[in-house]
Amino acid sequence: MSGLPPGPPPGPPPTEGLGPATGKQLLSACWGMLREDREMLLLPFIGAVFALIAWVILFVPGFLIGWAVSGQSDSQAGPIVGFVLGTFAATCVSVYFQAALVIAANIRADGGDPTRAQVLGLAWQRRGTILKWALLTTTVGVVLRAIQDRLGAAGAILGALGGLAWGVATFLVVPVLVSEDVGPVTAVKRSATVLQQTFGTSIRTTLRFGLIAIVLWLPSIALAVVGVVLLGRGTGADALGITLIAIGVLAMIVLAVVFSAIGAYARALIYRYAVGKPTPGIPTELFAGVFRRKGLLSR
Repeated sequence: MSGLPPGPPPGPPPTEGLGPATGKQLLSACWGMLREDREMLLLPFIGAVFALIAWVILFVPGFLIGWAVSGQSDSQAGPIVGFVLGTFAATCVSVYFQAALVIAANIRADGGDPTRAQVLGLAWQRRGTILKWALLTTTVGVVLRAIQDRLGAAGAILGALGGLAWGVATFLVVPVLVSEDVGPVTAVKRSATVLQQTFGTSIRTTLRFGLIAIVLWLPSIALAVVGVVLLGRGTGADALGITLIAIGVLAMIVLAVVFSAIGAYARALIYRYAVGKPTPGIPTELFAGVFRRKGLLSR
């Protein structure tokens, strides 16, 4: 968990002759690691619950502060301040649990056997950095939201493009914050540098990974929809509808938790591969396809 030396990271091993990894392959590889760390699957769920609680806790005082500062004349000030503070709190909690998952992936990749208490404790040691990063990303989100609200259709386009660019630039921020002793701004630069100096993200792999998630979600959504349709059609139909809705919602929650954990593990391992760290138990060729060489851009 020590900081890496400054400067450009070493590139991944040569990938000539290797086809791009598919989302299914990367999913299977990360799921294989998580099967050894099953207790980590609970972290995304706990994180989501605590993030919601944190949002509510800070929204209320934020609403009251905005309402009082505006002289009780601006009905929008309270919700805006409450939303910003609540989002900041929820982001802090979410990043904390993401960091814990990344730490777990690093420990597993280094041959260790992580526990929930261990990774949460190590993530807590990064609490100052997590708070700074949450403040930065919340600020960017608020600015993008303001652009969307104030500039109409043009703002919607600019906001979407800005959000996409920010998402790409910060793709590996949490692994950087966990592995390197840097601040949030430097972490964004390092995240972008790792991608720019080595490889760009494979669109094909990303799309396939997303498609797998959608396909797995469809049956759960279908169950919930059928359950809603059955409501109001009699006692027996109502009971069946409620049951189907409960099963569908529970299945969606489970899938969301699993994919959140897999996503954190995948980013941790992609970062390790990109900076030349070993990824034991994961075939190198899987990660060779996660990135594509910038041949045209570097000429």
